Amino acid sequence: SSGINAEYGETRKQSLLKFLESIEEKEVISKERQSESMTSTLVKEIPPINPQIMRELSMRLDRTAKDLAGMVNWLEREMCAMSSHTAKFVDLHAKAVDEVTENTDKSVKAMYSLLSKASSMQKDMVKVEMMSSHLKSINKYLERLDSTLSAIKPNPDIT
Repeated sequence: SSGINAEYGETRKQSLLKFLESIEEKEVISKERQSESMTSTLVKEIPPINPQIMRELSMRLDRTAKDLAGMVNWLEREMCAMSSHTAKFVDLHAKAVDEVTENTDKSVKAMYSLLSKASSMQKDMVKVEMMSSHLKSINKYLERLDSTLSAIKPNPDIT
């Protein structure tokens, strides 16, 4: 009895597996049919390709490619020119900075020289001021002498 039950269970298992396999096959076939119907629907919706349109499209693409190549070449030339000008301007700026630096150094040296001469002149001016005060005092003495001599009337008999 247990052998019969085992055989019966085994057959039942096999028939269940066959049933599941047939269901899977039916699903696969159904999916394939749906895919085929969608593909055939898409193919039916796509109109045939017009060779004239393709030639025109090809000509436009060629023209656009040439125009684009021309623009890229122009852009390359312009970038080279800009780069060249930039290099020249950088060199010019460097020369200008060097010249300004050199002129500033000369101006500073001339200013120190001027300050040195001014200091020397200031020392000389002290001497000039002393001489001026001496001359003023001599001038005062001469005026006194002149006034004293004027006060004394000259004797006409004295020659």
